[in-house]
Amino acid sequence: MNRYLVLFFLVIVVVLALVFFTEPQLLDKIWMWLVGFIGYIILLIEKGAEGLKELFTSRKPATEKEKPTDPVPTPTPQPPVNWEEKIKKIEERLKEERPLTIPLSKNYVTLLRYKDDGQTTLGLLFIHNRFFAYTLEDTHRDEKKDGNTRIPQGTYPLELNRNLTDLTQRYRNMFSWFDFHIEIKEIPNYNLVYIHIGNTHQDTRGCVLVADGITDSSTQSMITYSRLAFERLYKTLRPLLNENQAPISIQILNEDWFEKVHVLSEKEIAVPST
Repeated sequence: MNRYLVLFFLVIVVVLALVFFTEPQLLDKIWMWLVGFIGYIILLIEKGAEGLKELFTSRKPATEKEKPTDPVPTPTPQPPVNWEEKIKKIEERLKEERPLTIPLSKNYVTLLRYKDDGQTTLGLLFIHNRFFAYTLEDTHRDEKKDGNTRIPQGTYPLELNRNLTDLTQRYRNMFSWFDFHIEIKEIPNYNLVYIHIGNTHQDTRGCVLVADGITDSSTQSMITYSRLAFERLYKTLRPLLNENQAPISIQILNEDWFEKVHVLSEKEIAVPST
């Protein structure tokens, strides 16, 4: 029996020697196949070991540190803000004969700011003491940061900026009824402050954005349907800004106006996060 094994071994050696001298490239292929096969076997062994490890560790009882944590409580949904009701209350208060300590003149376009979250200022725009649109501006800063600070409260004239800027041309291309931007003038340390279209504080560089809708959330305040509101506002104010017309102004009041004139309480002004 041992002789047969020896003979078989010698035959294998002779065959390999002949292959090596006659077809060396075939020997390389055989060797690469063996290496790949051995690597595949090793990979299967490792995966099997990992599977056994997971099987045993998953059955291990939880320790004090491994006990599941309490589920995160679901936040209580906040009721939607009824802005129609709040605005109606403001308008009724403005119609009262009792004078306001800080009056709103019927000759003014009035912007009442009601919330500043440190990034965005939200407000309400009135024309002749009637609500017209929502507004959005940059936040208040004690020291002005260019392109990221709302203008101070005050009363400022509204005029057409009759320079053909890139922004003006872009608006002309979009709207057949547009000719020049309405600019808020005579603001200390500010220039080129327009009333225009936008949705978030990233769309304004100190300007006033107008819209027909508002979304106030914990992540970012924004306004919606801005183009509709801007068209309506522009077509309302543009005829009044002709050179032969009496000048008109915008009156801008900060958040404390509501408390000072007892129109809405601080609680009524607050907008829950949605």
